[in-house]
Amino acid sequence: MDFAEFIHGGKFKEVEPSMTELKKAVCQAFDCSNYQALKKNKAFKLAIAGRDFNFRSKEPWRILYREWVRVPENERNEIGPSTINGIDVLKNFRPWHVFQLDAKTATADDINGAFRQLAKKHHPDAGGDRRVFEELQKMRDSLLLMR
Repeated sequence: MDFAEFIHGGKFKEVEPSMTELKKAVCQAFDCSNYQALKKNKAFKLAIAGRDFNFRSKEPWRILYREWVRVPENERNEIGPSTINGIDVLKNFRPWHVFQLDAKTATADDINGAFRQLAKKHHPDAGGDRRVFEELQKMRDSLLLMR
């Protein structure tokens, strides 16, 4: 594989999970054996409340997979204007990873310090994207609520 990646000019991009894999992982995240059981699950109903999903297409499953399971392999270590520490903050809400903090040991001061460092680069007054900065604020606020 190393030789193939050398010839290719870098690592191969991970394959995107299939719709079946996404469904199965989301069902497992809610302790359900299948989609029929998932539709009846109270926690799942709360998780999708207020959103209009068409579960016949792949995109809603992709969204729920990102929220409740993990960031798909093919979306890790991305590069771009809305990407911080390999995570596209406009697609994935992963505050601990974005702020590079340990959930078990981080204090409120650690959270605020990490936010300030990111704000220096991503604040709209410093030439950053307003949407990215707003996501960072949401992430900070959600982490501080748990402290």
